[in-house]
Amino acid sequence: MTRNLTGMRRLGEFCTKVTTIKEVVAALGAIRDASAADVVRPDVDGISAFSRLYTIITQNVLDTVEGRKPARAFTDPAFLTMLDVEFAKRYLNAIHAWETEPRSAPRAWRVLFDRRRAPGIRHVNFAAAGVNAHVNFDLTYALLETWKTFPPNRARRKDYNAVNDIFAEEMDELREDFEAFLTEDFEDGSPVDKLGNVLSGVLVTWTRAAAWWAATWVWRHYDPLGHLGGRKYQKAYDRMHRRQDRVAQALGWAVLKAPRIP
Repeated sequence: MTRNLTGMRRLGEFCTKVTTIKEVVAALGAIRDASAADVVRPDVDGISAFSRLYTIITQNVLDTVEGRKPARAFTDPAFLTMLDVEFAKRYLNAIHAWETEPRSAPRAWRVLFDRRRAPGIRHVNFAAAGVNAHVNFDLTYALLETWKTFPPNRARRKDYNAVNDIFAEEMDELREDFEAFLTEDFEDGSPVDKLGNVLSGVLVTWTRAAAWWAATWVWRHYDPLGHLGGRKYQKAYDRMHRRQDRVAQALGWAVLKAPRIP
């Protein structure tokens, strides 16, 4: 495994082309482990922290698609599979871009990547900063790319919303694992702890709904016969892309500096 000039292991070798959710899980797990391999506790690596959370959620999505979650099923698993892969590509591409030419990576991700070993930032803050960049920035464009093959409809929106249930299913364990606010001072399963789970779930649901709305606004301009979706589509895409990148950058700063994350 190669290392960069600072001695940290290079992660680009794991950011290869992915075509299945199983390949996504493997890539995320490799990034999670490699990015923290030379970290000495209690130091934290931000890329590893987020990749750990991301791996857990993606494994649950894979288990649902492959029928290992009897209580939950997707109406259109092909749509969810493509969306999951397109979503992951943006994270992998951001890592590769940052290692190749840092300023070519999205602003939303540079906030986390540039400070991945900054002292005093907790696991939960790093993980939340990653979720912010991925959901408040990447998700809109993963949807738009997926819709070119699987256009939005009511059934696919229902499947998209079902992923919120996956977050809710994993939320308590994730909050305990990352020592989120309200988990340190209150017993697991207490009313206050449950309230923290609910609040975190509402935040996930709201931000994912906002990403769908933003993608819908851009998609209204899509012309399947036009070059790259047509001129109006490209203009709307670029406008939303710049706006979300800057907003996610600002939110990422706030998240990393926050004293407590619920």
